[in-house]
This record gives sequence, C-alpha cells and structure tokens, in this order.
Amino acid sequence: MIDEHEWKSVLQVAADGSFSAAARHLFVSQPSLSQCIKKIEAELGTKLFDRSQTPLKLTAAGEIYLKNAKIIQHLKSEMVKQTTDLQHLKAGVLTIGSSRTRSSCFLKRPLIEFHRKYPGIRLVVHEHPVAKLMEDILNGSVDFALLYEPLDDGSYQKIHLLKEKTLIAMPWSAWIEEEYGDKQVYPYPKISFAKLHNQPFITLQKGRRMNEIYEKLCQMTKAEPDIVFEANSILDAAEYCAEGMGAALVTDMLAENWNWKTAPFFFEIEEPVEERHLVAAFGKNQHLSEAAKKFLELLKKE
Repeated sequence: MIDEHEWKSVLQVAADGSFSAAARHLFVSQPSLSQCIKKIEAELGTKLFDRSQTPLKLTAAGEIYLKNAKIIQHLKSEMVKQTTDLQHLKAGVLTIGSSRTRSSCFLKRPLIEFHRKYPGIRLVVHEHPVAKLMEDILNGSVDFALLYEPLDDGSYQKIHLLKEKTLIAMPWSAWIEEEYGDKQVYPYPKISFAKLHNQPFITLQKGRRMNEIYEKLCQMTKAEPDIVFEANSILDAAEYCAEGMGAALVTDMLAENWNWKTAPFFFEIEEPVEERHLVAAFGKNQHLSEAAKKFLELLKKE
C-alpha cells in the first residue's frame, strides 16, 4: 500500500478522473493499471474510486489514501533534495515553476549562467497558470515558483526578487517620431492613459492581472480604447503591438529583456499604478535545496 508505483498510480487516476487517461500518462496499459488499483483496494478492504461516475470520484477511503499519498510524495521529494545537497551540486535536479513571460524575460540568462557553473544539475521549468503553480509548490513538485504578491495563504514562504513597473507599449507612428525621434527615449517619457481613448488597443483576457490594471486605468481616466484583440499573454500582446495592431500594457521586465525584432515605443504611465512584486515562493515547511539557493542568488542579481 506504500509502494511508490502504487501510490503514484492512485494519484494519477485521481488527477485524470479515468483509468485510460491515467494509463497514458503513466505509460502503462489500462488493464495493468486497473489491476494495480484493485490490488490496493483488496489490501485495504475497501474501494478507493466510485466507478459508477464519470469522471471517477474518490470514495471517503480514497480521499484518505490520496491525502497520505501526497504526504509520502512530499517526503520523498524532501529526502531527494536534502541528499542531493551532500553531492556539492555535482548532480541533481532543480525544478522551477514559472509563466511563459517570466521564463522568457527573467529566467533565460540565469539558467544559462547556472548551467555553466553547475553542469551536473538538470534544470526543469514548469510553465503553468498561477493556480497550478501554487498547487505545485504545496505538493513539492517544484523547488520554488515565480509568483506575484500578494500570497495571502500562510502555506508559503517567499523571497523578494524585484519590483515591476507597468508601461504602455505603442506602435511606432508619425507623431511619436516627430516628438521623440526614431529611437526609444530613456528614461521612458510619461503619457496619460487617457490618450488611448478611442485608440486601437490590445488587452489581455479576463482574469489576467494586466487586464485588471487595464480596467482600473479605464475607470480612472474615463478612457475607452478600441479593443482590437484579446491576447492570452503579455508577450503576445507586446508582439502584436510591435507589428502595429495597437497599444498594450506591458512590464519593464519584458520591455528590457525580450528579444525584439523591432520593439514598440514604451511610455511610463502618468496615472498611479501599483508596482508588482515578484517573489520566489516555496512551501512553508519546505527545505530549500542548495541548488535552489544558488539559483536564487543569480535571480537577485538580475
């Protein structure tokens, strides 16, 4: 009942809600997986899954098993991290949770530098939405994840990395070149969000943090930009902006670190916009490996 193959099988079936999907993810046959679950249930003397429902639903016994399987998974992860530390960073795995934007604009250089210093450490980056990253932290499947404050749940520890400003990115136009020339001006010139009233604009989809900032700026300035596209990420919005589709809200991290073919023109926003605080978050009782500590030292230098 505490065999790793068995508890991993239960975790996967619970996650996928079906034996067929779980078997594909585990790279085993469905009959083999079904027999594994039946063996556990026979040892326990009770069913773990209600097979009359689709997707499969955990029974009360299944909930208990799942809870303890996650504890075992976390303990194994902690054991591996702590024993890896004894190898003086000559071997091991460092797993980081991130978003696509942060991976591209913040992690790239530190990943390359870390690999050069510690070539024996295998680097893995999991790119997921915020909710999944927070779940990954709690189940120990990442060493830490890059998230923004606030993290209200007391289940997390955090290390502050940097503050991000929100900028307005605008396609090059005659009036920009007439007023500022044909090169980006530093420090970024300021502009009121109100200037975007009735102007083509690329926003982010509902639920994204940058969309919330956009809506607050609209309320603050009474501006109503002409939405031409709803992007899934800041990177997408910025690239469409650079191609001339419309203005977009971006961060200074992206503006300064993305590998632009032709960058848009960037402005600071006259209206008050709260800075975003990027942190490395990990479990409250989680051991931070030596590899993770060394990598975070590189991130703090960015």
